Amino acid sequence: MMEEKVVEIEGLVTRLGGKTIHKGISLSVRRGEIYAIVGGSGSGKTVLLREIIMLLKPTQGSIKVLGYDLAHISPGEARHLRSKWGVLFQFGGLISSLTVAQNVALPLVEFTQIPRDLIEELVSLKLSLANFPLDSACVMPSQLSGGMKKRAALARALALDPEILFLDEPTSGLDPVAAAYFDRTIKELRDLLGLTVVLVTHDLDTIESIVDRMVVLLEGKALVEGTPQEVARFPHPWIQDYFYGRKEGKAWKER
Repeated sequence: MMEEKVVEIEGLVTRLGGKTIHKGISLSVRRGEIYAIVGGSGSGKTVLLREIIMLLKPTQGSIKVLGYDLAHISPGEARHLRSKWGVLFQFGGLISSLTVAQNVALPLVEFTQIPRDLIEELVSLKLSLANFPLDSACVMPSQLSGGMKKRAALARALALDPEILFLDEPTSGLDPVAAAYFDRTIKELRDLLGLTVVLVTHDLDTIESIVDRMVVLLEGKALVEGTPQEVARFPHPWIQDYFYGRKEGKAWKER
């Protein structure tokens, strides 16, 4: 039985400010997997993510998400598609003038006609799913630690019961304990809710612990795509250094 592809990219070319970022990238994400986009600084990881979620338009090539071709999508279809995914930006992206609860409620207010009292119940549910303490729901984002901001942003990303979660450097800035806790939360949510997760990361611990498949972007190309174990065996200097040459001396270990 063929596995369903929820994201399909073919021949993607991106030029920004006279610079070519992507030179014909092709990849696919299967339903239900945790898929990582990895690459060196300036390799276009976040640019690619922003193209998938329709914040940027590629120069050429095709992107399909849940069967919709983004190059030929109507405004109504685009709005519907955005309700099918949740996004966690690198620094959380919480609105500073709103409380945590108000931030989580925002997608529900914008995209649904759910009554206010029910929205409050749903906000509590989403915060609980993200392991965010409910007694802090009324605080402002500025009062939160980095890990708490990530969890609040994750709860907001879950607000509309998405099919896909897009995460940009979800463990960036977190200490190792908080990062491992966040990784476990993502895996538990995938298993519990049947989500597909696409994440941009540089964190080898995340790759080791939760990622099913990944792609490495290098010099504008999708250098290799496969399971972490398959990618780790790919004979390229950058990949070998990434998996085996970290200064801390921690070697890659297969699950």
